[in-house]
Amino acid sequence: MSRVPIDFAPAARWRPGLPVGFGVLALIAALGIAAHTAWQRDAQLQALRAQLAARAPAPAPVVRFAPPSHEQAEAVNSAITLLNLPWPALLDGLNAARPNDVAVLRIEPRAAQRSLRVVAESERADALFDFSDALAHQPPFVRFKPISQVRLDSPPRVQATLDLEWQQ
Repeated sequence: MSRVPIDFAPAARWRPGLPVGFGVLALIAALGIAAHTAWQRDAQLQALRAQLAARAPAPAPVVRFAPPSHEQAEAVNSAITLLNLPWPALLDGLNAARPNDVAVLRIEPRAAQRSLRVVAESERADALFDFSDALAHQPPFVRFKPISQVRLDSPPRVQATLDLEWQQ
């Protein structure tokens, strides 16, 4: 007896034919055309961006600031210190101690020493003494130091300069 080859799965073998080859070639051609179109659009977009960049105004130059000098930093820090003085407490203390016949002419803060130089004026010297005594006991002031007292002639009045130290 002779052997007979039996093929149980003849449909499992697939052999590409001519139509499949043409389909693959058409797909490759379509992909090439799409890639070429995308490349052209990208080139047009780059050219348009270059035109817009040429029309746009030049960007503002970047200014580099040098760090402040030691003197400038000290000036800024002293100005900030003056601004951060406890003005409400100081002015309330002055106003509470001031009699009606005493006028405060000038207030000069000295933040580094925590002192306030006050120039006051009155027609009566004892009114200035009362004002000084009241300031010595008025919070936020802790120390009182008389600096000068001047008698002015026309109109007759007395002007006193005082240094007041405060505590925060």
